[in-house]
Amino acid sequence: MKVSNVLGSMALISAISFSHQAFATTNVTDLGDLNAGPVVEQSLLQIGAFWLPDVYTFDLSSDSTVTVDFKALLGIGVGSSFSLYDSTSALITSYSIPALSFGSTTTFTFVDLMAGNDYQFKFNPGALNVTLSNKLTFTAHETVVPVPEPESNALMLVGLGIIGLIARRKFA
Repeated sequence: MKVSNVLGSMALISAISFSHQAFATTNVTDLGDLNAGPVVEQSLLQIGAFWLPDVYTFDLSSDSTVTVDFKALLGIGVGSSFSLYDSTSALITSYSIPALSFGSTTTFTFVDLMAGNDYQFKFNPGALNVTLSNKLTFTAHETVVPVPEPESNALMLVGLGIIGLIARRKFA
């Protein structure tokens, strides 16, 4: 392969990327209340969107665990990441997206998010990002705190009473 062919290809890719960057803006999508309609899908097609993140804002009506499935028919990315921010734009956590994905799904899980806060997911394409037919699926699962049944408490008290009787007989 000739050096001139390689340099020409790199120049073409750079021109496409920079022209895309010049006209592109950050896409902001309001997902609304993720607890209300648990699955929201967003399709992406990006070619070299240098550091222009896609932002997904949402809120929660109840404490929840949120999962994001990132499915790519074909994806090549250098430095691509998926991050979660709270209402003050403080980073909660960030995940790196695999550099090469082909027909695979990567799942990101965000645990114990509190109700009443506004959150933002940011898909940052990184330095180089070529994707084809990507799909993000956002799902909220309400966090349920288990409450013991009265029968469980009664059974525990009976067990403690029996242990107390045995201990009393030993020391009496």
